[in-house]
Amino acid sequence: MTVGLWDSVTGFFEDLGDFFSGKDFFECAGYAWNDMMQLASDVLTKNPAKGTYKDVWESISTIYTTLNVVAVSLLCVFFLYGFCRDSCDLHTDLTFDKTIKMFIRLIITSNVLSMALSYMPKFFSWGKSLTQAILGENGLYMVYDFDGAKVYENISSADLTSILFFLFTVVCGFIVVLTVLNRILKIYMIAPFAGVALSTLAAGGQTAQVGYSYIRTFFGYVFSALLIAVVIAISGSFIDTVSIDTENALVRLLEYCLKMGVIASSVKMSDSVMQKAFGL
Repeated sequence: MTVGLWDSVTGFFEDLGDFFSGKDFFECAGYAWNDMMQLASDVLTKNPAKGTYKDVWESISTIYTTLNVVAVSLLCVFFLYGFCRDSCDLHTDLTFDKTIKMFIRLIITSNVLSMALSYMPKFFSWGKSLTQAILGENGLYMVYDFDGAKVYENISSADLTSILFFLFTVVCGFIVVLTVLNRILKIYMIAPFAGVALSTLAAGGQTAQVGYSYIRTFFGYVFSALLIAVVIAISGSFIDTVSIDTENALVRLLEYCLKMGVIASSVKMSDSVMQKAFGL
């Protein structure tokens, strides 16, 4: 019995030593990256107003209702400001047509304020459907194959290299997942202030640019999921494509690191890319 216990203890430490020898770190790096890409894609296809996020959206709705009291007051203030600005402008005449246009703008703004929160989940659903179309039903094609055992055999200082590669992979994957989660939080941050921002539309002119800017920002956050989905969908094939034709395992490992870093940074810059490409 003592021999069996000793064998178990020594076997445990031998297995632990094999793990820290480096080979398993290489293998775990590939699994960790694929799992985090799958996690990021799962979060992207969640509706921020339904399912697991339903309770959070109810809290956002409560805050929105509270701020709507302020928004209605601001709606009247901005309408009066726009009316006084146009009526006191010496360079233009306040014609009947312009007056009708002001009241039409007031009616449209009032309806936008009352329906803004109820329409947001529909926009989320559109973004979710488009994201699912990009990612596809089966996410296996986004998995990249990494032969950790082969790399381990071809690197002389594989033990330290494997640990560094594992840590770098986890950090890059963590940045991707964090950016995806941060996108949802950004939506929650601006959603309650929809009424306050959109009330400026009643004033027209330069003041209404606040409302237009809010609309562009909201849609930018919602549909930035499409850009992130594209990056995740091509991440596997992008990493597997070897650009540097060499048998040096260390150089290829460096290429893997560079490509994972590029993927992480591309996901992180999705908001700015969306703004530049679509003016959102």
